[in-house]
Amino acid sequence: MLILVRSMVLVVGLVALVGCGPEGSRQEEEAYLRTIMSGTLIPYSHLDVPSRDNVKIVLEKAEASLALRLFPGQPKLHGGIRAEVSVDFPFSEHDSISYSWRFKFDETFVSDTPENRWWVIGQWHDQPDANQSETWENFRSHSPPVSLGIGEVDGTLALALTHGPTRDGLEQISTEPVPIERGVWYKIETRIHWSQISNGRVEVLLNDFPEASLIGSGPNMNNAYRHYLKVGMYRHPEIESENQIYIDDLSVSEWNGG
Repeated sequence: MLILVRSMVLVVGLVALVGCGPEGSRQEEEAYLRTIMSGTLIPYSHLDVPSRDNVKIVLEKAEASLALRLFPGQPKLHGGIRAEVSVDFPFSEHDSISYSWRFKFDETFVSDTPENRWWVIGQWHDQPDANQSETWENFRSHSPPVSLGIGEVDGTLALALTHGPTRDGLEQISTEPVPIERGVWYKIETRIHWSQISNGRVEVLLNDFPEASLIGSGPNMNNAYRHYLKVGMYRHPEIESENQIYIDDLSVSEWNGG
């Protein structure tokens, strides 16, 4: 049975648990982040949730994880329905980076069948190119050029990879989905060789299986600046179910296999 507990340092009255909140908010935010990642990754990371109702620390057999929750009527954040952790790990184009974490859905997780509207549990976004003096004020946002989405296929929950630049109306490619089970922890490792040209590559491995379950080839960046990871849930605004995803053991590192 899952026991939901609050962090011992929930002392600041925030409306949104994001890194740019009132004085003292970063301390609370870091308390959540330490549950799922090492201290070396925290400087690059933030919670992307509209309120405390969207995030809890969970104990299961003395192991702590982070539960990210979406529910009907929740506030939008950055224009969307989301509960995520973001990691802006530094890299340069043509670097190869490994992104790894564990995730689980409840056994009672309600999908969006039969509509199967978009529902993302991992995404990599472009951002303003600081080397070109761009800022968010003059930056046009795009859909993520790499994302991991869920849906239901023949009564089974499934995971698929979508990849390819989204600027200038370019069309992306989606892989055939692979089945996943409710109530089961999965380790997912996404290895990305970042590139704006044809040598870009994405490999998604599940549960340390030596061969990739999902593969994408070709350009995977919208611009030359590093793209940042968002893990959790971000979904179509008209989906009305209440859902949780559990996240743990989030890590990002250089990968030498690219």
